[in-house]
Amino acid sequence: MKILLVCKDIGGYARKLADYLMIDNDVCFIDTSAMQNSFDRAPKILRRPLKRWAQLRQFKKSIGASGRFDVALIINPAQIEPKQLTAGLNASERKIAYLYDSFSRWPMTREELAGYDEVFSFDPQNAESYGLKKLHNFIYDDYTADGEPGEYSAFVVMAGKDRVPALEGLAQAFDRLGVTDYKFLVQCKPIPGAHPGITFFEQRMSLASVGELVKRSRIILDISKPGQAGLSFRFFEAMASRKKVITTNKSVVDYDFYNPANILVIDEANPVIPERFITDPYVDVPEPIYQQYTLQGWVRTVFAQQ
Repeated sequence: MKILLVCKDIGGYARKLADYLMIDNDVCFIDTSAMQNSFDRAPKILRRPLKRWAQLRQFKKSIGASGRFDVALIINPAQIEPKQLTAGLNASERKIAYLYDSFSRWPMTREELAGYDEVFSFDPQNAESYGLKKLHNFIYDDYTADGEPGEYSAFVVMAGKDRVPALEGLAQAFDRLGVTDYKFLVQCKPIPGAHPGITFFEQRMSLASVGELVKRSRIILDISKPGQAGLSFRFFEAMASRKKVITTNKSVVDYDFYNPANILVIDEANPVIPERFITDPYVDVPEPIYQQYTLQGWVRTVFAQQ
């Protein structure tokens, strides 16, 4: 099958998907965040139109080398330049969109959604409201459990300062239990007076670096973005590495892998962490359920009609 996969792949998750698809398919993967920009020194008034022109040219050259595609899979179409999007869709027989952000962050009109044969959304509320197909994110790596207890009691990495107050509440909850060996990382400028257990940094971490820290931790924290109901990749990293999760995302209880022994849903304004949740062992997710969330299971669902 000839597949066009387009995404602004800042996190690196689409690259994992592309590598898997390439095992058995002819795949043209375009990461729009990695496109060249040769006009940084151009006059400001010309910089943006020149960049768009050059990147559209790159885009068309990439898809032109492959001819027509059996299917185009566009991840978060709202993040793709409209002319690039049109070129990709026009070169494809079947058109599929996958949304792994909520419409509160990257809105799309019903007219835009109607341009696809199928639209999958990770957000159950968006899926219900717009008549889309609900689809979770995926386990992008296989982890080998080494049996070690983990260097850090809890770990989180996130971007932006908006969720720092919620993270400070969790840090205080851990402190009250006498648990201070956690690693909380926030990508933004340092916030004066923030909890001392939070480390601020500037340059985005690679997916591999995040994966290593997940493996070295016992609990993964997940603080939802405002307006988000879909599950972040943290849940799938945790499932793959047999780690517990503390989350503010209440919708996780509706998923078949949810087990209160492994996943603690907290009130963001008043987080309470029972000591037993920290000390009790992880309970394995049944294999048939686990397999649904692997890349293999995800791809079977998206390309079921291909």
